[in-house]
Amino acid sequence: MSDSILIVGAGAIGGMLAGYLGAAGRDVAVFARGTTARTITERGIRLVTPDRSEFHVRPRVVDGSAVLAPADIVIFATKAFSLGAALAQVRAAIGPDTLVVPVVNGVPWWFGTAQQPIRAVDPLGELATAVGPERLVGAVTYSPAWRSLDNATWTQTVPGQLTLGPVIAGADPAAAARVAQAFAGSPFEAVVSDDIRRAVWNKFVTNAAFNTLCALTGARQCDVARDAATGPIAEAIMREVQALAMADGSGITGSIEAKLAQARDKGIHKPSTLQDFEAGREIEIGALVDAPIELAERYGLPMPELTRIGALLRLKASIAGLLPATT
Repeated sequence: MSDSILIVGAGAIGGMLAGYLGAAGRDVAVFARGTTARTITERGIRLVTPDRSEFHVRPRVVDGSAVLAPADIVIFATKAFSLGAALAQVRAAIGPDTLVVPVVNGVPWWFGTAQQPIRAVDPLGELATAVGPERLVGAVTYSPAWRSLDNATWTQTVPGQLTLGPVIAGADPAAAARVAQAFAGSPFEAVVSDDIRRAVWNKFVTNAAFNTLCALTGARQCDVARDAATGPIAEAIMREVQALAMADGSGITGSIEAKLAQARDKGIHKPSTLQDFEAGREIEIGALVDAPIELAERYGLPMPELTRIGALLRLKASIAGLLPATT
């Protein structure tokens, strides 16, 4: 019998993961509310893949009105600033053997500890103590996607993957492998890494630069990277993150030059923070700006460019009324 899986959050990433799990025949449910819950209940999830294949699945929808039973795997696909509330809403679904998989942007809470939490993403240290590290599977996804809720369509624009791994270096990867196995039979790749922190930094080194700059300018990743003025700013942020990743003990894979070239050549999508601005959704600043700066301060590293760009992004979000209350 396959694992029961609950996905918390049905945004671009949560709906995409639900679509692939459903296509693989897994027992998947989605925790959603309001219009999203009604749309998925009535119309299901239509997933369009990068090769223009389509899947139509109908996951079970739970909205908190019924008592939740413990699931085998709970995947959180919410914004980092919503994790505390989301965890409280589905706590009944997290039993003593449940694997918890936060698929979040930026620097995750589990980079901190109960004794020294990262306050920008775990203000009270509650997330650091909510789930034992042996049941927590670190995750990062490279899967540009967007959601069109009016026609219940989730579109993955570029081929990607979900990278999973134990949050404690050198720990048994069996839990991560079990989550990866849930995607077997679907065209979506899930892999297990022996250094999930490096995988997080590999994504974040690009995310920190282009999510912030694209949100500020309204430009695509490739436009920011190619521009004579913004391209060097993006590079400076990337080098600051590279230094932080090295201080954290992981570093990144590949060169900054190669990552910039990829952004110039292939970065035709709009990063999630720009999508959020255009849709009038709250903007994720804590995990993308504040958390890395907080972590850098612990290592005595300056991050002047990310600090400046982060301040501009915060002001823009505040003026637009899109600054989360916890940021």
